[in-house]
Amino acid sequence: MLIREKELKISYILYKMPKIKKLNQNYSALVAIVHVYTTFNNTLITITNISGHTILFAAAGFLGIKGARRGSSFAGQAIANILAKKLLVFGIRFLQIYLKGFGNSRKSVLKGLTTTNLKILSIKNLTLASHNGCRMKKKRRI
Repeated sequence: MLIREKELKISYILYKMPKIKKLNQNYSALVAIVHVYTTFNNTLITITNISGHTILFAAAGFLGIKGARRGSSFAGQAIANILAKKLLVFGIRFLQIYLKGFGNSRKSVLKGLTTTNLKILSIKNLTLASHNGCRMKKKRRI
C-alpha cells in the first residue's frame, strides 16, 4: 500500500470515528496528541500517544533560555520545531493539538509544528476561564 493511500485511509477512519481512542491499532502509531501549555513565563509541550502515554516533553528551559524570555513567542516556536523533527524520526505523521493557557506563544507553537510535513487533524482550546470566580476581598476603609 502506498503512503498516500494509507494517509487517506487514516483520515477516513478518523473522520468516521466519534472518539479518537477507538482508532485501529494499525494506525494508532501514526497519530500523536500535542498538549501545549503556555503561560506568560514559560511554554510546556507534552506529546502523548492516543492512550495518553508520554512520548516526548520539552520546555523553553531545554533550549538554555533563562528568565522571562522562556515565555516569548520565539521560544515556543523553537521548541515546537525541535519536537516536530523528533516526531518525524519516530514515524508519527498526524497530530491533534490541545492548547491551554493565555501565553504569548500560542500561535508561534502552531507555526513551529506546521513547518514540518506533519498533518494537523484538529486544534482544540482547553483554556479554563472563570465565569466570575471567587468573591473579592472587602474594600479597605481608612
